[in-house]
Amino acid sequence: MKLAKLELSGFKSFADTVVLEVGDGVTAIVGPNGCGKSNVSDAVRWVLGEQSARLLRGGKMEDVIFQGSAGRRPVNLTEVSLYLDNSEGDLPIPYQEVVITRRLSRSGQSEYLLNATPVRLRDIQDLLRGTGLGGGTGVVIEARMVDLLLSDRAEERRSLFEEAAGIGLYRDRKHSTERRLEETAVDLQRLEDLLAEVQSQIRSLARQKGKTERHGKLMEEKFVVTVTLARRQLDELAQRATGIEARHHALSDQLPALRERLRGGQLVLETATRERNQAEEHRAEIARQLAESQVALSRLDGELAVAAERLGNLGERRHRDEVERETAARRTQEALREQALAKAELEAAQREYQEILGQLSARAAQEAEVRARLLTQREVVREAEGALAARIQQLGSLEGERTALGQELIALRTQVAETGERIRTLRDELATSEAQAQGLADATDRATTAALAAAERSERERHALAAAREQEATERTRRRLLEESLTQLTTRRAALLELERDRVGLAPGAAALLEARERFNGAVFGPLSDYLSTDPDTAELAERLLGEWMHAVLVRDQFAVEAIREWHADAQPGAVLLLPVDSGPRGGGNGGGPLEARLRAEEPAAPWVEALLSGLEVL
Repeated sequence: MKLAKLELSGFKSFADTVVLEVGDGVTAIVGPNGCGKSNVSDAVRWVLGEQSARLLRGGKMEDVIFQGSAGRRPVNLTEVSLYLDNSEGDLPIPYQEVVITRRLSRSGQSEYLLNATPVRLRDIQDLLRGTGLGGGTGVVIEARMVDLLLSDRAEERRSLFEEAAGIGLYRDRKHSTERRLEETAVDLQRLEDLLAEVQSQIRSLARQKGKTERHGKLMEEKFVVTVTLARRQLDELAQRATGIEARHHALSDQLPALRERLRGGQLVLETATRERNQAEEHRAEIARQLAESQVALSRLDGELAVAAERLGNLGERRHRDEVERETAARRTQEALREQALAKAELEAAQREYQEILGQLSARAAQEAEVRARLLTQREVVREAEGALAARIQQLGSLEGERTALGQELIALRTQVAETGERIRTLRDELATSEAQAQGLADATDRATTAALAAAERSERERHALAAAREQEATERTRRRLLEESLTQLTTRRAALLELERDRVGLAPGAAALLEARERFNGAVFGPLSDYLSTDPDTAELAERLLGEWMHAVLVRDQFAVEAIREWHADAQPGAVLLLPVDSGPRGGGNGGGPLEARLRAEEPAAPWVEALLSGLEVL
């Protein structure tokens, strides 16, 4: 076995794909410090399964990936392939060239490949056992291992010499066997726990059986007591029936006299019923006449009430006319007084006219100032628009007084009318504002209702989201459990395949014969168990019926038996049971009954299985 070449991609300082060809003889790598010579040995150690980042001169395993430089970006994946020449068959694999590849990404995902096929690290280690290759062997010697070789302590040199002598393979097998024995001990402990649990259940069932038996006895006693009680009740009922029969005869004798009295009572009842019906008819006639009288009386009461109401209305109308006549007289006097007051106010207004003319010039300046102030403060005094409108109206009335003082009374009356109109306008605006406020309140209610509906929808969506997340968590848990079950089944299958490959459970002599089967030129077919197939329920029964015959080895003929006998005498592997096919049974047995339908034997083991199970019957 020879190292052909080493291919590196993204490993430490090898950013690009680099192929190092290894020729015949000694191949040396020479260069200054820091050029990457040690990275080549690290790559060989890494691809052979090294798991310690410290031995690879790093802090963590991701440090072996190219970290980037000033002119190159870092890569996300590293891959190293080791090409071995297997033309002499040193490795137990049917390939002339064996390629061992290891990949690692920055996400932590790592995988091993053997000739582009994904495998486990254990598979690569098992393949390289006994060849001197491996992560902890002397295939890559560093300064620390040189110190171990030159050490004067035997314990430090022993590990290297043991690996070089091939003892490591058997040590690993020993550790693997010890681990399986520990697992078997754990399984036995669990089996003992199960037996203890089953025994406790058996004791519980025994107690339940005792309770059931006691319950049966008590039910029998209850039945006897019930029968006795029923018999006593029947006796009492018979005595009561006798008394009832005697009373029946006595009442039968009294029955004719009672019937005669009953007929007399019925005649009296019929007479009373006729008299009662006549009295009811007379009462109904009197009630009808009384109702007619009440109706006529009610009609008269209504007419009297109408006449009294009309009389009252006429009196009120007469009183109201007198009050209106007095009111008109008072209004006439008040009008005369108001006319005199108006003349006095007119004279006062003429005197105020002269004063107002003097105030107009000052008020004109004030008006300009007020207008300028209004322009600057309009946003601030918007709430005082009512008072400002009153002042503007007052200024307008003063300007009107300058042109026509004689019309002041008419203007005042007009102002009163306008005030009333404005009051009505304000009332209309107030009603409009109230309607708008009601509309806004309705809109607010609708918006609130919509917000509540949206909140309810949001709550439902949140619950739906929570339910979806819970379902997702459940599905993730279920998927994780399925993945764990799949991993357990895969591990169990691999362990079973390994046990089958190692012939665990087979007799030592039969196992040794199968290992040496090639020297007999195909005359050794295999153990009888390899040619049997059945369901799990029948497997244990078949193993009990066949017994040691399960370890028997099928051979071709008697000559093969003689050759195996010679080999057995030299090798001394232990007892071996041989079943020759040519000189074996030819069928015709009674068969195994129903067991034949569940136990399937392939050729050439079928005649032997039929003969071994002949005469057996499964009960």
